[in-house]
Amino acid sequence: MRHRSLLTLASVLAGLLAVTTGMSTAAVASPAVTVPGNASASADANADGIAAVSAQETTVEVSGRATEAGDQVSIYALGAEADAADYTDGELVARTSAGAGGAFDASFPRTDQAGHDRLYDQYVAVVGSGAEAKVVGGPRYVDRLDFAPARDFDYPKAASKKGLQVEMTDDAEELGVQHAGINVAFNELMRNGPGDDPSRVVSFESGGRTFYFDADAVARLDGQIKPLSDNGILVNLILILYRSGDPNSAWPVLHDPDATVGSGTVYAFNTRTAEGVAYFTAAMEFLADRYTRADQAHGRAVGYIVGNEVDAQWVWANSGDKPLGEFLTTYARAVRIAWQATQKFWAGARTYISLTHCWTTVCGDNPDPANPTRFYAGKDVIDQLNALTKRTGDVGWNVAYHPYPQDLFDPAFWNDQAATPGFDTQQITFKNIEVLPDYLAQDDLTYAGSKRRIILSEQGCNTPGDTADAERLQAACYAYAYYKIRFLDGIDAFILHRHVDHQQEGGLRLGLWTWDDQRSEAAMPGRHKLSYDVFTGIDTARSLEVTDFAKAVIGIRDWADVIPGFDPGKLAERTPPTQVGTRNGARPVRPDVLADFETGLDGWRVSDNAATVQTVAGGYHGRRALRVRFDAAALPAWSRDAKTWKGADVVLPKPVNADATPRLSLAVRVPKPAAGEFKPGNAFYAKVRAYAGDGQVAYGLARLDPERGWNVLSLDLSGWQPRSQLARVKVWVRGSTDDDWRGSFDLDYVALSGEVAPAGAVPNIDVSATLAEHHPVGSKLSVTVTNNDVRPLAGKLALQPCGGVSVTPETLDVGGIGTGAGETFDTTVTAFDPADPDHPVICAAYEGLVLPVEFTVPPATPTSLFTFDDGVQGWVAGENVTSVARVGSFANGPGSPHGGSGALEATGAAAPASARRTVAVDLTSPLDLSGAKSVVAWVDSYGGAPGATGYEATLTVVSGSERRSTTVSTFTPDRWNELRVDVGDWAQRNKVTRLEVGFRAIGSDTPWSARFQVDDVAYLD
Repeated sequence: MRHRSLLTLASVLAGLLAVTTGMSTAAVASPAVTVPGNASASADANADGIAAVSAQETTVEVSGRATEAGDQVSIYALGAEADAADYTDGELVARTSAGAGGAFDASFPRTDQAGHDRLYDQYVAVVGSGAEAKVVGGPRYVDRLDFAPARDFDYPKAASKKGLQVEMTDDAEELGVQHAGINVAFNELMRNGPGDDPSRVVSFESGGRTFYFDADAVARLDGQIKPLSDNGILVNLILILYRSGDPNSAWPVLHDPDATVGSGTVYAFNTRTAEGVAYFTAAMEFLADRYTRADQAHGRAVGYIVGNEVDAQWVWANSGDKPLGEFLTTYARAVRIAWQATQKFWAGARTYISLTHCWTTVCGDNPDPANPTRFYAGKDVIDQLNALTKRTGDVGWNVAYHPYPQDLFDPAFWNDQAATPGFDTQQITFKNIEVLPDYLAQDDLTYAGSKRRIILSEQGCNTPGDTADAERLQAACYAYAYYKIRFLDGIDAFILHRHVDHQQEGGLRLGLWTWDDQRSEAAMPGRHKLSYDVFTGIDTARSLEVTDFAKAVIGIRDWADVIPGFDPGKLAERTPPTQVGTRNGARPVRPDVLADFETGLDGWRVSDNAATVQTVAGGYHGRRALRVRFDAAALPAWSRDAKTWKGADVVLPKPVNADATPRLSLAVRVPKPAAGEFKPGNAFYAKVRAYAGDGQVAYGLARLDPERGWNVLSLDLSGWQPRSQLARVKVWVRGSTDDDWRGSFDLDYVALSGEVAPAGAVPNIDVSATLAEHHPVGSKLSVTVTNNDVRPLAGKLALQPCGGVSVTPETLDVGGIGTGAGETFDTTVTAFDPADPDHPVICAAYEGLVLPVEFTVPPATPTSLFTFDDGVQGWVAGENVTSVARVGSFANGPGSPHGGSGALEATGAAAPASARRTVAVDLTSPLDLSGAKSVVAWVDSYGGAPGATGYEATLTVVSGSERRSTTVSTFTPDRWNELRVDVGDWAQRNKVTRLEVGFRAIGSDTPWSARFQVDDVAYLD
């Protein structure tokens, strides 16, 4: 069984994680304002002590039974963190006399003189006084919430169970996400005081005190939550705590004092001290207050997941070595506070505990397996937490489960051996996920007579390699798992992990996107995998189409053979956005203006991946325009990636009937790029989205020309039925490359009209091209023409020679390509002599529009020399290396070979960090590389050299006494770096006798026992 101790599956880079359509926000009634005590949760009617505690609007009411009638009963209130045995350290809040049968009740103010809300306290009943005083029963917390919460709205309904731990909110909307998981790192969010600059904090009153939250962290969280919830996505916040060295972080107060700092990735919240409880309570009240506002000014959250995978607490909720019962004492307090605080603001809020896929076994190693103190069985956590909260006042906790495959690296969960049908299964994975709702349906595990809810808040399917087959296996895993969850009652959401592959996730590649090798930041989006398309379509009418391939991968003929209750007629739960034709350059006639920004923002606000909106001089039609900025340093890295959509939107004061004025027009301007700002071939695009009151969406897409200044776009909504209830408009802009774009765009003159004047319009088409082979001449160049215009295309598109590239045929018949449609044509390259061979271009001309179309020359197919799949293959240790070995995995990222099943690992001696460490192979027979242009090797390494300012690696090719080398001085640890030596013009390449790889740190001579790995040594023709 694989363990997860090397993974960082809970970290936000991401944070993660957008919006969709087709979601109603008022479909399901929220829970009643009064949260009743569960019959099974109340104390035994025949037992002495407090049986129930009810929080009213202004009072707390306690009832129970003393030993006998006439007993004098004193009620003490203690902080949530206190030991009930020390009740005299608490506050005496009421005295009463027991009546018939010993029954007693008492009432006292809910708020004390300091402003503390006794909702969060625990209560102890004491009979008698002085030396005769004795506690009756155990402590009990508030288990009835008999007051009106601050907000009252229905729990929103999602179109489907499809969810994602979101990074890019714009992409989440494109994907049709319905449920989102967003990490909230308390160490970043909460400050230990106001600091020197009031603008850097957000203050909040809780319990009669003022607490402070980091303004940038709050803004980042708003920037994640609001675009998601604005589209009706159900947002669940994952409440976690990382170690922090920031002197202004509240980390020292927030973490459990028993935690073994340095051993965990995520730490348990401090509910052992009064100050820890006060800080955690304030943080929960802050989140609940901010994200349940009626105006949704900052967005809306509906779920709160307390910690991460607490059954593996040593890594994911570190609380130090302790048995489960002791761990649950403090964890249950955090769960209770989260539940009480969120219910105080909204009765629909749901609180969850978080568990791994290990059920009767543990996902980790205990120092003493007979006395587990670090890792626990998930089933034991549920059973003991249930018993504890039933005994002390039940809590409406629910379960956020993570049913990863048994082996996280192997997505074929249908082969899992540890996942069996019964309650005694070792693991609950996708294979036997039905065990979990069945188990929680048992009467003694219910809350207030109802089953506890379940979401799957983090799980995914690995891509086991860089091949098409590996992507098919990952996508098949997701399809099978989604269908199982779709037709399984008792599970509300399936929130996939991850959005983008992460380079430091222990070698796993769980994303819908690959990571971008050209960006230094982790988890930056590269390209879509097959799973991206499956995810997008799986809850739509295209569901069976996008998953058909998976049946052969899994080895089945029909989904109904393996999915109980499978019903194809119930798969289309979400209506995707409808593309409408968009004219570029046509101007509205007699418009009804919705926004001209002459007197202000006109209700427009930032949306996805943007920081601010403001009015600026130089409008399209009047004096001013709206500028949307995304240049703030606080924005996450993916927001500044040119290829992510950045935007602003407006909710119209009331829905507009556009039946008579179905042309939605606006002007968009992107600044002319500075020299070198973008890679060659970058193009700018705008997407305009129109939202109906029922959640349906129409969109128009257009390529923008910075040279034209204002690009006037006009969407034709005449064929879109919901146009009579236009409620919101959003405008997005993006580039096509992965450059860092810290910029802005301008928007003006948003209007509706019955018609547009076409004079000055240009065809709204897009053209792309893909070269099939590394050697261009004679190779196939596939040209795709996409029509985003209102009218079908007509006539010919010419492929004109430009930049030294020409093809045959030179004209393509594009007639009949309709709005939103595209067609791919195969041509053959007849000449290839571009000035920049890395960025070749051909020009596409249609009706006076000429588009430069850049394409990429595929890399040469490598001829493998050394793969290390079956051993070290003759490589030996060189200077400052003690040994070499073939390894299948390693502790540093990315944790797995670059390709195949093995890599060469070198273990360095404790030499100065800047000293070269080398490995080499001497070839018994000279290698003839006469046909080669270059030799490549992939190198990875540990980081962490003390005092190092960087790292470098060198690849050397030797022929007798002659040498050719390349040195990469921008080498990045914990990822595979390509080293390439050009040998195309080297006369000695026909007799290569030795290959050598070197590695060292830069800027430090501190002794360091470095390790590095080498893989996939090859040559390219």
